[in-house]
Amino acid sequence: MFDSTDFQRFGKRKDIIQNTNKTVWCYTRVSSKEQESNYSLTTQKESAERFARDKGYQLVKIFGCTYESGKDDFTRKEFTNLLLEVKKTKNKPFAILVNIMNRFSRSGGKSIGILNEMIDIQGVHIIEIISGISTDTPRGRNELNRRLLEAEGDNLRKLEVSVPGMKAFLRAGNWLGRAPMGYYHEGPKTADHNRYNKTQKIVVNEVGLKLKQAWQWKLEGAQDYIIVKRLNDLGVKMSSQKLSDMWRNPFYCGVTTNRLLDGEIIEGNHEPIVSKEVFLKINQINTRRPQGYKIAEHCVERPLTGDILCYSCGRKLTGYLVKKKGLHYYKCQKCKGVTINAVSRTEKRIGAHELFINLLSSYQIKPEYIDLVKAQLQRMVNLTNNSIKKEETLFKKRLSELERDRENLQERFALGKIDETLYQKFSIRIDSEIYELKEKNEIPEITISNFKNSLNKTIDFIQNVNKYWMSGDIYIKKKIQRLVFPAGLFINPYNRQYLTPEVNYLFRLTSELSMVSEDVKKNSPLI
Repeated sequence: MFDSTDFQRFGKRKDIIQNTNKTVWCYTRVSSKEQESNYSLTTQKESAERFARDKGYQLVKIFGCTYESGKDDFTRKEFTNLLLEVKKTKNKPFAILVNIMNRFSRSGGKSIGILNEMIDIQGVHIIEIISGISTDTPRGRNELNRRLLEAEGDNLRKLEVSVPGMKAFLRAGNWLGRAPMGYYHEGPKTADHNRYNKTQKIVVNEVGLKLKQAWQWKLEGAQDYIIVKRLNDLGVKMSSQKLSDMWRNPFYCGVTTNRLLDGEIIEGNHEPIVSKEVFLKINQINTRRPQGYKIAEHCVERPLTGDILCYSCGRKLTGYLVKKKGLHYYKCQKCKGVTINAVSRTEKRIGAHELFINLLSSYQIKPEYIDLVKAQLQRMVNLTNNSIKKEETLFKKRLSELERDRENLQERFALGKIDETLYQKFSIRIDSEIYELKEKNEIPEITISNFKNSLNKTIDFIQNVNKYWMSGDIYIKKKIQRLVFPAGLFINPYNRQYLTPEVNYLFRLTSELSMVSEDVKKNSPLI
């Protein structure tokens, strides 16, 4: 019989590495804002602390502690912070504690890849608290990988059940998620018990009333940076990007959209801040021309590029050069035959530039009517000044009333007669009205001397605008084009005519006054 005793010293044994690292980290997560307040995060944290204490681990860091969807891993700020911290830290923990694997992730195969990288490259394991299973054994690692796939399957099954219901909910005119800025959201699912309602109700709040004023400012032609400043002065924190997003959000005119509906547009149940007509008009303003333009070297010969439009389809004409002839043209890329030469070749083939110069010249005031136009403008200024004085009296009276109301409100709050909620509500309303009053009455009285100096310069510009355009560089030409015709010009190459959908108010006004002056001169026996 074989005796192995003498061969024992030649036997090969499996190396056993004793892990002495007893430090662990923890990651907690809930899926929604509502769950954040139902003690789930606290329960997860307490479970991790209790598990670490019972198993002899030292819990040194906790990540998460907020609501983050487990569907997409790298859109989760706290989850990403956890992974980055694991990579960069020198004193890596033995493991990350998670209450249950679906708290770690619900992305299935992607999360398995993240887990394997954490174990194989970083040397950090995952321990599921609820089962005690750890990835430090092959069987444990396989089981937790299986649970990650199962979590993804749960997500898919939930979507199959919930998506049809969400679509029906949206088609009924309701809103999913947090209501946009300017609205209170009441409904069955809300963390604020004061806003609980059996049915969804989205109403305009105090901020919404101020945003309503912003839409009016935009309609009146105010630039975004001015509107941002006005809103911030009213206590509404607004950035240019947020404001730009608001202009394009149809929710504000009572229309709801959602990716679940795949392009379908629904009439919402909520109160609109602005009418559909105003919303569409403002978006026409925003899309009328792109956010700036690039001027290449060769565009010096075609300054109207980007400012003249096809009379048929409304597209901007593009410019091109026929090298053999050395001639520049403007052309519509869509409509056949809509092409016009940039400069005149013959009397019949008058170019786009000469047509534009003639158009600018048409706004000149006849020399014999200049004094009459000035006199009429002066009368308009006098009427405006008289109106300003009357409005100023009313303004001062109303402002005094509001300031008195504000003092009374502050006194009542200081004496404890009203609570802070009511104080804030009425204080914002009073401050808003005071600001609006001051905004509307910031137009100074036009002095005679200032008016005469400005008027002479303006008349000179109108009388010579064609010459300024002809002699100016590409940038001057562009400025003049967009000053006089802010919406661009439509051109019909067949009858060689421009159509002007919008003309600068001053040019239009002086042109109309010139015609009125001519009628006055013809009909008045005193002139």
